[in-house]
Amino acid sequence: MYQRFGKRAIDLVLSFCGLIVLLPLFLLIAIWIKADSPGQVFFRQRRVGKDKKEFLILKFRSMRTDTPKDMPTHLLKNAESYITRSGAFLRKTSLDELPQIINILKGEMSIVGPRPALYNQYDLLEERDKYNANELVPGLTGWAQINGRDELPIKEKAALDGYYAKHISFLMDLKCFFGTFAAVLSKKGIVEGAQPERKKILIITNHSYMLYRFRLELIQRLMEDSEVVLSMPFVGHEDDFQKMGLRCIETKIDRRGMNPIRDLSLMGKYHRQLKDVRPDLVLTFSIKPNIYAGFLCGKMRIPYASQVQGLGTAFEKPLLAKLVTIMYRTALKNALVVFFENEGNAKLFAEKEIVRSEKIRILPGAGINLRTYSYLEYPLNKRFRFIYIGRIMKEKGIDELFQACGQLKEKGYDFVLDLVGFYEDDYKEQVTKLIEKGIVVDHGFQKDPMPFYEKADCVVLPSYHEGMSNVLLEGAACGRPLITTDISGCREAVADGLTGLLVQVKDVDSLLRAMELMLQKSREERRTMGIRGRERMELVFDKNTVVEETVKSLSL
Repeated sequence: MYQRFGKRAIDLVLSFCGLIVLLPLFLLIAIWIKADSPGQVFFRQRRVGKDKKEFLILKFRSMRTDTPKDMPTHLLKNAESYITRSGAFLRKTSLDELPQIINILKGEMSIVGPRPALYNQYDLLEERDKYNANELVPGLTGWAQINGRDELPIKEKAALDGYYAKHISFLMDLKCFFGTFAAVLSKKGIVEGAQPERKKILIITNHSYMLYRFRLELIQRLMEDSEVVLSMPFVGHEDDFQKMGLRCIETKIDRRGMNPIRDLSLMGKYHRQLKDVRPDLVLTFSIKPNIYAGFLCGKMRIPYASQVQGLGTAFEKPLLAKLVTIMYRTALKNALVVFFENEGNAKLFAEKEIVRSEKIRILPGAGINLRTYSYLEYPLNKRFRFIYIGRIMKEKGIDELFQACGQLKEKGYDFVLDLVGFYEDDYKEQVTKLIEKGIVVDHGFQKDPMPFYEKADCVVLPSYHEGMSNVLLEGAACGRPLITTDISGCREAVADGLTGLLVQVKDVDSLLRAMELMLQKSREERRTMGIRGRERMELVFDKNTVVEETVKSLSL
């Protein structure tokens, strides 16, 4: 009764009276802000309200207008340099929060409740989900606010919000309300900017877009206790990283090239970055960062860990394989730990004595965010839809896939192959011919794959080699049966015959038989395979488990 009616009535009365009484103070603060620095009096920011619905929170502006808007202040580097003179006083006394009285009048906030999270504080929102705290109207102050405020770790803050959600009452609100005055007077829990004792982690990779898509949760977890810096080519999502408060260094990489001059130049860039950033730990992803940055870290005695995301073609050509083996062995010699995404790759490195077995950690890929990739009901397509998501290139089995599709068409099957991805090899002319025959629909590169998974009857990936295919994990998590090759990095995602079908690598006939069998199955049979695939993802590939295992192995 109190939560449904009494709490809102109290909010309306107190906020209306407070607005009238505090109006002179509002005017004085507004004049001070305008005189102190150029810009608007009020600051509006996207926040998450009841049931995760977004709204614009109001505050008195306490920072310069060039301050990044969508990040918590305690994650800003040199936050003090952004705070104005008037803002310093307003923040210490919490007077900058007063305009939220208007949010309370509008019903977007309450006087007491969990503080509204930024729209991109996914880690906090996810933790609050565990306690149903996102179902509450956010507050001007709350239980977490009087028990630590900014200095609290995410998990502890969410747990306190959960405690409030479980014990919400008039007496509890009174305790929070009056406890706020004591917290403000003692300046308890206020943290302005990143703290000097935090470790600094430099992450080096070859693709900003892939890093954001598959390692975002790991980065968010690392940011809880450390300052994180990213070195990578800017090919997408770098702005999103910067909005999170991350320093991003653009480092161009010829990912597939073997030009020694360019690679020496890349090593020079890494050397300068390591001297400039002076990290406490370096985390590398993909072959060139692993080899070049790993080698430099060893020479400069900087602790580092590497992630082998797959072998690529490097180990398929004898002469190149010998060279890469020597380079990897040298680069990983002093690594704290080397992560692998499948047992096959780890076994190869151990057998070739590239990495000592005690340094090897095998993780189920990057894992899959089961909230982002939620189960999607199986579609009712009139025409069967296979989907391929990924780079359009030979090593992904595109030749075999196109040949199999052509033969299926000749046999009279009614289907379409949806292609979602960008071209790394020259297949444009071949795809055009398949489009003309009604076999292929080319969607190009897409930032959001979910609408395509939703329409798909089956995900197909006849790849030659993978670390751990994220596409297969995503497809299975969404409840779609899979067809893929029986190789390390692909077979782990499939229970053959139960959640999908495994085929021989570089074998058109094997792929053709599997696609034909999938077409012949009933909708209910395919739907059941998809449900089993989802259950497998929940059991083995949960992103949260992978992230915690990674952090644990790094001894952070």
